[in-house]
Amino acid sequence: MTFPFRLLRVFLAGILLVASLSKGLRADPLTARDNYQTLQIPLTEFGFRGLGKDGQGQIYLTSLLKNGVYLLPPSCVSQECATFLRMGVPLSDPGQIVGLPGGGAFVLLRLADRLVYIPSGCYSTVCLKTIVLPRSPSYPSSGAVDPGTHDVWITEQLADQISKIPAGCYRRDCMISIDMPTKGSAPSGIAWEQGKGFWVTEKNIDRLAFIPQGCSETKCIREFSIPFRSDTRLRPFSPVILGEGKVAFLVKRGKMVSIMKTGKKGLSFAFMPMEKGIGRADSIMADSGGRLILLAKGTRLHVGKIRLSEDCIQDSVTHLSDCVDMRILGIDGGRPSGLMKGRRGEYWMALRNSDQIVRFRLASPRCLGRGSRLPKACYSTIAFTRKETLYHKEYHQEVSH
Repeated sequence: MTFPFRLLRVFLAGILLVASLSKGLRADPLTARDNYQTLQIPLTEFGFRGLGKDGQGQIYLTSLLKNGVYLLPPSCVSQECATFLRMGVPLSDPGQIVGLPGGGAFVLLRLADRLVYIPSGCYSTVCLKTIVLPRSPSYPSSGAVDPGTHDVWITEQLADQISKIPAGCYRRDCMISIDMPTKGSAPSGIAWEQGKGFWVTEKNIDRLAFIPQGCSETKCIREFSIPFRSDTRLRPFSPVILGEGKVAFLVKRGKMVSIMKTGKKGLSFAFMPMEKGIGRADSIMADSGGRLILLAKGTRLHVGKIRLSEDCIQDSVTHLSDCVDMRILGIDGGRPSGLMKGRRGEYWMALRNSDQIVRFRLASPRCLGRGSRLPKACYSTIAFTRKETLYHKEYHQEVSH
């Protein structure tokens, strides 16, 4: 009788163990104290990339990690008054914004090979219009507007072509795509020269391409080699029209600024290495006084101007010491990812991995006066925050944001 008695004890112990486990596995009532916990998110939540403004003063800010665009009306300087529009394609990588003179903007979805048109006054995904580009992969990387016709031109880096979206066109069948003359050229940046046409940087072949106004086929595109001897690729990007036949662009991953001048004797180039300690240039823009606004990131974030006098853009210039007014911007973290002109002489800059926008001024003598730092009175920040999120411990998913 000993063996059956021991077997019975084991059987009863097993029943009690199963009952105990079943009780432990049952979901508790949905109470905030027991089922939810607050997590601090240490990494960037937004991943800002592109920054642009339309002719009515509305600002557009693309967010990689949110997969969408924030719209800030002209008087909006905080996250609370911004409207967020999510893109319809997941992981689309929204990049550059092309603001339109009459209002509205195009968003370049780089990984989705699409353009999204946001009409003026649109604050809902219902009114967005999507254009699927003809080729894939395409990777639309930059865009520019012809201010006379309001046509939009974009570069498609992986498709080796540029595309024209005529004013009022929001479908693929009314676009005009033109192959670049050289296969594998990877057109990266584009800029409009008033009354002449577009200049395009060709990243993989170290050339500039000129597309005359009215050009609609490959044979009318001209390419010009950049005459700088280097053991590595120059990889030109970020072209800027300076007026008077001058085009500025960045090479060698921002380690050098180049100025191309057009004249009766042809083209001439000047190459100006970045000053030691300033780091690499990320973005450039021309101001009304014929100077380059420049953002750079080394050990610290720098903003400032490059003076473009004849003495500064000679072929013999090997440094920028006498031609640059750069100041340290006292903001930790982040790298510039977008630059645009604001109102009344101010500039706006987006910082990736920092979740904030910076507004700064350089026109005042006080801002570029003595000292190595930009005075605090000359800049301000707009922070985008999401410090907490709720996470359900049973279902292992985020339930609010």
